[in-house]
Amino acid sequence: MIDKQIVFIKTFEIEFSLKQLSDIMNQEEMFREAIRENDMRIFSICCHYFGPGDEAKDAYQEILLKIWLNIMNFRGESQLKTWICRIAVNVCLTFISKTKKKASVFVPFAHMNYYDKAWEDEDYQGEKEEKIKFFEDFKGKLNPLDKALVTLYLEDMEYREISQITGLSEGNARARIHRIKKQIKQDWEDKYGIR
Repeated sequence: MIDKQIVFIKTFEIEFSLKQLSDIMNQEEMFREAIRENDMRIFSICCHYFGPGDEAKDAYQEILLKIWLNIMNFRGESQLKTWICRIAVNVCLTFISKTKKKASVFVPFAHMNYYDKAWEDEDYQGEKEEKIKFFEDFKGKLNPLDKALVTLYLEDMEYREISQITGLSEGNARARIHRIKKQIKQDWEDKYGIR
C-alpha cells in the first residue's frame, strides 16, 4: 500500500513538474513573440518620454519585466500591441512620477535620429530645425496625458487602442487629439502665418 502511495506521489510530482515546464515554455514563447512584434514600439515610447539615454533603457527593461510577469494573464480583450502599449505608457508615467521629473516629458526629435541624413541641405535643415523647435515648445506646454495622446497618435495607434491605453473613452481621445492638432495649427499660424 505504501509503495502504491509513493508511486502515485512521484507520478503526480512528475506530471506537475511537466505542467510547470510546459507553462514556462508557453510563457517564454508568448513573451518572445510579443517582444519581436513590439520591440521598436516599446523603445520608441520610452524615447519619447526620456530620450535615448539610460532612463529610457531602464524604463524599457521595466516594461519587459512587466510583460514577462503578466503575459500569461493577457486575456485577449484587446490587441496584444494595445496591451503592451498600455504597460509601456503606465511604466513611463510611473518613472516620471517617481523621479518627479517635471521638466520636459518629451525629448527633442532632433536627438532621436529620426531624420534621413541625405536631406540635410542648408535651406531644408534651417526649416526643419524651425519646425522641430516649434513642436518642442508646443508639446512642452501639454499636460502628461495629452503628451501620452500625442505619443500614441504619432505611433499610428487607432483611437480605439489609444482609448484602451489611456483609459479615456474613444470619443474623448479623438476629441482631445483633434483639439491638440487644431491648437498646434493655430499656434503655427499665429507665429508664422500660413505656410
